[in-house]
Amino acid sequence: MTDFSDTTAIATPEQYRAALLAVRDRMSDAHLAMLQAHCRAPDHTITATRLAEAAGLATYSAANLRYGTFAHWLADALGYAPDPRPSGAVRWWPALAYGKAGPEGALDGHFEWVMRPELVATLQSMRWA
Repeated sequence: MTDFSDTTAIATPEQYRAALLAVRDRMSDAHLAMLQAHCRAPDHTITATRLAEAAGLATYSAANLRYGTFAHWLADALGYAPDPRPSGAVRWWPALAYGKAGPEGALDGHFEWVMRPELVATLQSMRWA
């Protein structure tokens, strides 16, 4: 079983920069809004519900889909392939963050994504966040 709380770096800030520049022409305003909200959130920690709000999306499912798609593009640009689930499906968001189950009373009580520190540093140095 994959441990989504693994904080091991998957890329350097320089690699993230190159990957972001490689995919920026595919990014929508919603992708950028979610990245910015995630990076600017306290402790760089956010839920899909809050990502949806930041991007003006109606549901957390829509945010999961868009953020996951963006994460897939970024993972491809990084040459990063997350471990597949037992079903064979791949969750791409570990290219952006590691996760933790939201404890009772934390944020909105949902699964929380913590942006990878190397990505935070990159977004801040690029003035994208």
